[in-house]
Amino acid sequence: MEMKDFQSGHTSSRDNISDVSSPVQYMALDAARRSNDPAESQLTKDASELGQYAPLNLSTLSFEISRENVTIEKIIGQGSFGQVAKGTVMSVHGRPQETLVAIKMLKANAPGTDRKDLLSELEVMKTLKPHPHVIKLLGCVTEYDPLLVLIEYVPYGDLLGYLRKSRGLNDTYYKDPDIKPQTSLTSQQLMKFAREIADGMSYLSSRSIIHRDLAARNVLVGEGETCKVTDFGMARDVQQENVYERKTKGRLPVKWTAYEALLYGRYTTQSDVWSYGVLLYEIFTIGGSPYPRMDGRKIVSLLQEGYRMPKPKHVDHEL
Repeated sequence: MEMKDFQSGHTSSRDNISDVSSPVQYMALDAARRSNDPAESQLTKDASELGQYAPLNLSTLSFEISRENVTIEKIIGQGSFGQVAKGTVMSVHGRPQETLVAIKMLKANAPGTDRKDLLSELEVMKTLKPHPHVIKLLGCVTEYDPLLVLIEYVPYGDLLGYLRKSRGLNDTYYKDPDIKPQTSLTSQQLMKFAREIADGMSYLSSRSIIHRDLAARNVLVGEGETCKVTDFGMARDVQQENVYERKTKGRLPVKWTAYEALLYGRYTTQSDVWSYGVLLYEIFTIGGSPYPRMDGRKIVSLLQEGYRMPKPKHVDHEL
């Protein structure tokens, strides 16, 4: 199946991807991390090292919130170097009442690159206008550590977990993609998820933003089962030619990364369309793992040989 580019109408393959550097262990809430470098001097250094990435805008006055106004209640998710807490904040956009928020922050052992990712994510989010299917930035605390990024609180967690929980205790489907999963979700609900994510990605594409890490783990489910694209730690704002070339080695979500990005380090909005195709596989297998039982390190060579994920038997040909 071929999918249309979100904006240009160009086609690109929807099949899945692989790991090109070291094996990657991606976690749903591992977009926020921290550095041990001195805060202010390192910010400018980080900005200069971003190369073709969007330059960091160090003026955060419109989003900056006093740390005293932020209350952290409990940790609701964490990865290797980052964590997300549920909390409240006073005086968001001048409103006197408390606002429920999710707070992205870094662990003490996070490397400097993870702080850079969180700052990059913050700068991308600051360029976005509110959109129903993209997570909303509410504020930040950047004047001194720990760095905090405050986003809207979404009650039902990430889409991958939401899909898998819908199956109840039946987890055998992870192991065999041709076994139809037991689920309480209807085909209409699954199509709604797919449509809303495409809508959010279309908006990002219109802003010349390449996400580079689109997957079910990076979509949040809110009230009314509304899907919101999130986790912009790898996103890049590319105004010229809508192409980003990856210059440095690092972690890649291989099974979700487009073929041309794996081979040549070239990302476009069409690369995100490939990732969207893999996300569709996750949705319509109710949280199944792409390229089941396959080692991510072998996928690049398999794709070069022409391999593509087969259609699960229970999925209609029309879909």
